[in-house]
Amino acid sequence: MIPQIEYYLEADLDQALKRLASSRKVFPLAGGTDLIINLRKYPNPFDNIAVLDIKGLGFNNIYEHEDYIAIGAATTHTQIEQSDLIRAKLPVLAKAASVIGSRQIRNRGTIGGNIVNASPCADTVPALLLYNAQLVIKSASEGRVISISDFIIEPYKTVLRENELIAEIRVYPASENAGWSYFKLGRRGAVNISRMTLACALTIGGDGKICEVRISAGSVFPITSRIPRLEKELMGQHCSGKLFGDAGDFVAKQMMEVSGNRWSTPYKEPVVRNLVGEVLSEAHSRCKI
Repeated sequence: MIPQIEYYLEADLDQALKRLASSRKVFPLAGGTDLIINLRKYPNPFDNIAVLDIKGLGFNNIYEHEDYIAIGAATTHTQIEQSDLIRAKLPVLAKAASVIGSRQIRNRGTIGGNIVNASPCADTVPALLLYNAQLVIKSASEGRVISISDFIIEPYKTVLRENELIAEIRVYPASENAGWSYFKLGRRGAVNISRMTLACALTIGGDGKICEVRISAGSVFPITSRIPRLEKELMGQHCSGKLFGDAGDFVAKQMMEVSGNRWSTPYKEPVVRNLVGEVLSEAHSRCKI
């Protein structure tokens, strides 16, 4: 049971940011699918804790700029999944949003919350890394824009300050000729927490060689991240089953170097070998040459 705590509902951004700058701990509330559960961890009494409902601040729109797609931080996963613009320009993100939790979770949960929670198994983060997303962060005193690759610094920990909130995510589409893929591995087919997530965008040049490749992984390394060493290895190569198989071996070896031998290693090591190859193969099959 969660004791009664103070609740703020603001429709004005400046007033909301002033609430965040107060001396008490104020949690921004959008979907609340993680926050409400996590509040149970705080000891009683809740005298110095409040929640700030940001649903009325207009952070739930999707619109196109010249070189990026802007997504409000309070946009739900269902909105993203069903957006024609996202499906056309950011198909990996549309796919990621479509496999989050249950329909009820997708209807309430927001993309901003999925990012701020900083879980290694957050489904949208691999897609956002793939698209070089930038986060627009606001506070009462200043604003800043930061790459999502610099935002999460360890599991469940970010660089977001207590007086800040994410207002918008700017997502930059891959090449129109890029093929893409997104794999989520879990213990069941629905209402599923990721055991491993891989996302890929691959572009083939006129000479038949890889001219751009992006691949990101969740629940493979301590934090969700791109795999730049693999991307560098693949550049300029002709696609083949052997190349993609070697890529799987490469990532499995890197996973062991970074994460060490853990209880999940006997399961994850062979799985990542196979999945990396599958992700690359599927992305290759979608390439426009």
